[in-house]
Amino acid sequence: MKTAAAMILGAAMAVGGCARTTEAPRPAEALSYRAPTEVVMDVAANGDALVGRELPAEPESDADRVLSPSWLTRAGRRPWRGGDVLEARWIPGTTAVLTITTAHTLTRRESPDAPAVELDREVFGPLSLDARGTAVAYTRGDPPMLSLVRLDLRTGVATAMAPGLVPAWCPALSPDGSEVVLVASPEGHPALFRVRAGEAPRPWLLPPGSPLPMGPNAPVVFGDALVFENESGVHSLGLDGAPRRSIPGVRHPVLSADGRSVLAHRDGALLRWTAGDLESVR
Repeated sequence: MKTAAAMILGAAMAVGGCARTTEAPRPAEALSYRAPTEVVMDVAANGDALVGRELPAEPESDADRVLSPSWLTRAGRRPWRGGDVLEARWIPGTTAVLTITTAHTLTRRESPDAPAVELDREVFGPLSLDARGTAVAYTRGDPPMLSLVRLDLRTGVATAMAPGLVPAWCPALSPDGSEVVLVASPEGHPALFRVRAGEAPRPWLLPPGSPLPMGPNAPVVFGDALVFENESGVHSLGLDGAPRRSIPGVRHPVLSADGRSVLAHRDGALLRWTAGDLESVR
């Protein structure tokens, strides 16, 4: 039986044409208040959205992506307490929000307009949460020597995992929270690894030239596939190892409020894909 914890990513990506897409969202949704210059960071189960306007950075620099955040509801924009962020994510099943501040501090707010409580320091995104809102995975340290951390949101305890996998980036926490898939380059060659608590990391070998996650948004488990971005576009890999799609020129994939579609960005437009759109090359 396929499980989300058994994320199998070992397949070369087939490059296809554009997926069938529709403009999103419908006017009744909170995202109808999003400006074309705003990136969707996350969408809650009730439809509330966290979006951010990307602030200017030096061209061709390695500076952090800094966002000026907003909280969108069906009634419009709501106040956001605090300043600019590197990332903000809803904690599933709650009204609480995790943020990475521009000082690389991980904070928790019980709502976007509530005071922040510090959880960890020297934190780098992207953030990846399990489906129950009990854990979050991220990287921590002094760049580029970042290592994987899993924080229990019930206890507040942050645990370093696989300290030998350095540098590490783009962790994806399985929906049940038991496994993390991430990219790491301990020997100078980026590769995928699977990490479980109490076990040695297992490399996940891919054919040469296969795309790897690289971007400000965490990979997301969407049905029986992992959807992620890199510099060339958005890619979909089946959890059974079968190749799915590569869609060029698209960025920042996030799950929709009901989890039945993936939202992504292209030139200011917000696109919506179903599982069928990401299934295979057409």
